[in-house]
Amino acid sequence: MSAGTLIRGGIVFDGAASAGRQLDLRIQGGRITEMAPRLAREGAREIDAGGAWVTPGFVDAHSHCDLSVLSGTAMELRARSGVTTEVVGQDGLGLAPAPGAAGQMMAGVLAPITGEAPPGEWGTVGDYLRTVDAGAFARVTTLVPHGAVRAQVMGGAPRPATAEERSRIAALVAAGMADGAVGLSTGLSYPPALWSDTQELIDAAAAMPAGGGRYVTHLRDYGAGFDDALEEALTIGTRSGRPVHLSHFHVSGPGRGGTAQRHLHRLRSAGVAVSWDSYPYTVACTFLTTVLPQHLQMRRGEDIAALLADPEEAASVAAALDREGPGRTIAVGWEKVLLAGLAGTALAGWDTRPVAEVARQDGRTSGEVVVEAVRRLAGQACILVPQGHADNVRAIAAAPEQVAGSDGIPGSGVPHPRAAGTFLRLLRWARDGVVEVGVADMVKRMTAGAAGLFGLPVGRLAEGCRGDVLVIDPAALDDGPDVGPWSPDAVRWSFLHGEPVLDDGRWLAPRLTGLALRGAGAA
Repeated sequence: MSAGTLIRGGIVFDGAASAGRQLDLRIQGGRITEMAPRLAREGAREIDAGGAWVTPGFVDAHSHCDLSVLSGTAMELRARSGVTTEVVGQDGLGLAPAPGAAGQMMAGVLAPITGEAPPGEWGTVGDYLRTVDAGAFARVTTLVPHGAVRAQVMGGAPRPATAEERSRIAALVAAGMADGAVGLSTGLSYPPALWSDTQELIDAAAAMPAGGGRYVTHLRDYGAGFDDALEEALTIGTRSGRPVHLSHFHVSGPGRGGTAQRHLHRLRSAGVAVSWDSYPYTVACTFLTTVLPQHLQMRRGEDIAALLADPEEAASVAAALDREGPGRTIAVGWEKVLLAGLAGTALAGWDTRPVAEVARQDGRTSGEVVVEAVRRLAGQACILVPQGHADNVRAIAAAPEQVAGSDGIPGSGVPHPRAAGTFLRLLRWARDGVVEVGVADMVKRMTAGAAGLFGLPVGRLAEGCRGDVLVIDPAALDDGPDVGPWSPDAVRWSFLHGEPVLDDGRWLAPRLTGLALRGAGAA
């Protein structure tokens, strides 16, 4: 065994919310073997961490790097963000379990987010995790995506499930948990899940083993129906007996500034365990096709573009968009929906500009602009939505139930900086008192706190723990921009299972084996 690496003299935040202590830390054989003041070098490679923070690798509670972890795409950015563990299969739109037509459906919907096609299909959660174990760029655990299992049972049928179909969906959820998934995710404003009723979701959540899985939900409505959507999530948790985790939780839209505390009080009085992940931005991001009429959203981008080449169909869709607005995922109108991911395309002049502004300049309606963008780009674009309120974002981030989740999009040119900046901005907020959360507690939320929600054996610095370790320059913490791609540099060294990923800021691109993390219910 090699002498390993000795990280010398850093301020160690161990992930347990303990105050930072100046310690040396030795990594050897993929594990942390010693932590104490003034360790002997004993032939180890030595890193001078004086003045730096030494933390566990970050656990991203809401990741869309399902494919990036396998291909390496955008993983340098993720390394620079400090993330060493990705929780994927989010928003009910994951790629496993999704054989055959269900896999094609999911791949088409996710293409603008993942930025690439899957290398094959994964009929089971176990198939996907075995692919991760064969070689990946970060640790990976996955949720069972409700939309994927619904598509297996019902295709894209725009209706509630029958009792027999609910039973089959529940059986697939149970099988996914037995294969190593750590929860069930839903994306209730996206097809096919938007056609599910509450009973279907209760049955699916109840199929998870008691004490071993969370109901992780993208709510049904973030606009006018937000309160009802929140109540539905609590009802599902209460009636299934499973804890509820709110994905990318935010309270946004006109008239909602300063109202987060009221919603937090409701969550705490619900009688069911509730947690959430959030990112520290008022600007949201999702894929462009999510604003289209429901009957189009489950189609591949190329198929939508071909359909919109018909002038009559294009006019009909544009009229619907002008009449109905951007839909239930969005809490604002077209004047605050910015086109994104268009750099380098024929529509680069529209990039990061509001749909309504482009429409006015070009003498079109907002619906016509969206149709044109979808048609010409085959749906491979995103939207940015400045719909949040800074006070709500800070209140949600400060709450003890919060963990960090980037919801970062590695595809479409990484249109939102949250893919890289979420964890470092939250650390800067803790350092500077922007939120009433100390640095040690914020580190815990990003590491052991998030890992604990999903039963993962990572997120701590202690003798015997896995060697996922960061060395961070606190003076280099920078909020970065609010839109567009960004590459931070505060993380100077990163280790994954003891192997260097960043070396004094240089990405080494290691692809390692055995990085899948399986839930406690795995058979």
